[in-house]
Amino acid sequence: MLLAAAVLAWVCNVTGISCVSTPDVATIQAAYEQEAPSSGVRHDKGLQIVDATCDHGDENGRFLCQVSFVSQDDPDKRLYFDIVSAAHTDKGWVLTSGLCKR
Repeated sequence: MLLAAAVLAWVCNVTGISCVSTPDVATIQAAYEQEAPSSGVRHDKGLQIVDATCDHGDENGRFLCQVSFVSQDDPDKRLYFDIVSAAHTDKGWVLTSGLCKR
């Protein structure tokens, strides 16, 4: 089993494909919520990610994702869109850009 993991890591390195699982709606929502303390007034406590489509990532474990979301504070409940950059770190998933992150 250890040999299979080593071979997979080598293949990922050689091809430049990320072997980290692709972020999904729950992953991006959790990463957004994790940013709340540092985002201050830009953080929307009612923001809810409803869909996410991500690329295959790069060799550094970074993914670009198109997300659609709603804000519970919006009386019309309009659907919004954004492009976020998500990265897998030793502390879990983080957003490196998008959803009001500068």
